[in-house]
Amino acid sequence: MKAAGIGRVRILEFAWCWYQPEPDRWSWDGLDRFLDLALKKEMDVCLSTPTATPPPWFFERYPDARLMNDQGGVCWAHRHMTCWNHLQAWEEAAGTIHLLAQRYGRHPAVWGWQIDNEPNYAEDPSAFYDFNPHALRDAHQWLRNRYGSLDALNDAWYGAFWSQRYNRWEQIWLTHHPKSNPGAFLAFLEWREANIGQFVQNQATILRQETKSLKIGVNIPETGLPFSIQIGQDYWAQARDLDWVGTDLYTATGNRENDHQALRYSCDLIRSVRDAVAPNGEFLISETQAGPHIRAWQCTFAGESWESDFLRESLRIYAERGASQSWLFMWRPTAGGREVGMNGLQTFEGEDSDRTEEVRRITAEPGIFSKATHSYQTRPVALIHYSQNSLRYLHYFEAADASSPTGASTDRRVLVLRGTHRWLDTLQYQIRFVTDAEFVSGLPDADMLVMPLSPLLNGQAQQATINWQQAKPNRQLWLGPDTGLLDHHGRWLAQNDRPLWSWLRVEPGPMIDLKEELEIEGERHKRFRILETTGKAEVLSSGKWRERMVPGQIKCGTGVFIHAYDWTASFGASQGSQAIPT
Repeated sequence: MKAAGIGRVRILEFAWCWYQPEPDRWSWDGLDRFLDLALKKEMDVCLSTPTATPPPWFFERYPDARLMNDQGGVCWAHRHMTCWNHLQAWEEAAGTIHLLAQRYGRHPAVWGWQIDNEPNYAEDPSAFYDFNPHALRDAHQWLRNRYGSLDALNDAWYGAFWSQRYNRWEQIWLTHHPKSNPGAFLAFLEWREANIGQFVQNQATILRQETKSLKIGVNIPETGLPFSIQIGQDYWAQARDLDWVGTDLYTATGNRENDHQALRYSCDLIRSVRDAVAPNGEFLISETQAGPHIRAWQCTFAGESWESDFLRESLRIYAERGASQSWLFMWRPTAGGREVGMNGLQTFEGEDSDRTEEVRRITAEPGIFSKATHSYQTRPVALIHYSQNSLRYLHYFEAADASSPTGASTDRRVLVLRGTHRWLDTLQYQIRFVTDAEFVSGLPDADMLVMPLSPLLNGQAQQATINWQQAKPNRQLWLGPDTGLLDHHGRWLAQNDRPLWSWLRVEPGPMIDLKEELEIEGERHKRFRILETTGKAEVLSSGKWRERMVPGQIKCGTGVFIHAYDWTASFGASQGSQAIPT
């Protein structure tokens, strides 16, 4: 590793049983030897907390500490299967983390800590966790803190419909499934994400007590939509106030252009997370594919067609998009276990490969990617609204589109967000994603704000959008067709509560299941009624999509545009990231 120019090693993320083989027995010899060897070789180490994979004895001691789905079944996933709202189980884990930090927090080879690994709910999109009674106890307290009273909750969730007004907190999410009510479902998804975020913050608190001078961070996989919602990931909640924010990226489909664009999208998204909630921390690639798989286990997230030039180009993209470090997973393919033969920088036999040589060449050239970094950082800035409330809501209402001629999934949310990113990247913007919270705290300075998927936008956020656009001349504002029609509980906003549309002098048409049913009527779009008294709005262009003619843009005054249907245009699933507004 040292000869290849590698300066840091991450270890321990799934190794709880290695140093605590039994509840009351500890074995530190192996880790002691490893850290001493790293110190001797002048390499540093990132240690990981073990909470992603408790050992067998843990579940013997706490059999009721597994996640539970909405049918009452326990989670048998291979990792991230634990309900950390179980107080005794959490105390066990916290004690282990304390001991780890006390023993190694001041070891001279230790650079810092990674909390857990890819924190989430079991990585199972078919399940719906967590209905464990321990979790619901904390969830009900979270609801009390948020709404203050049951009357306020019932009103926010429109509980009179289908007779869903609650009279005890303990009824919530037990007597009626969260998916039977948009407000209840949005709150349940948000609670789960906040719960995992708090789990990360609780570990950070322990580590700071014991290792005040070390770097503490988290490795967040950019899993895309809708998977991130299904497994409860709020990138911003997990990364808040940490010393480093990392992501792991596995993209090797054989289509180089699409793979590279996907890496750019993921880097821009997670760097934006760092900028918003950990501005004093580092953004780094804390796990990325080091080579092809040499294995017999089924895996769909990383391909085998993987050459050394792809490794070089991936590392260049990471540096371009602001990553200060890139950690390759892994040095050598594993000999057994769940991920037997998974991608390594070396061969299975432990010999150097062409990828090892490529890394050696790259690390021997200081500043090799600095030109790419500077070029991107000097671009003008464009903002994309990553509306967490809206994306949760669309997950509830909108199914994947199965009509793609490619036969692949064409989830509109995925294609719209990636299409918007691709469009702005093509126009040579530096791209930052902004959340719902930043519309309240203050949007960053930029030349353009694009809101392609923002149906849930309350009056305060709508006014913030207007203020941002008017604060400086020549700013552009691009809106999707359903922007600002609902509040953050998923309730329809009355006309007087939609300042954005009043300002635009355009009245939006009805939502049609948040899907596009489009046609031209003269020059008028049936989804929009232009208010004749102002004459401000005009149709700019039209296009063809699935044998229907549709308007592409509506201009509303200076620098403000409505993109009148989804941003993916005529591109299918395999080309969705290439979509740009016409």
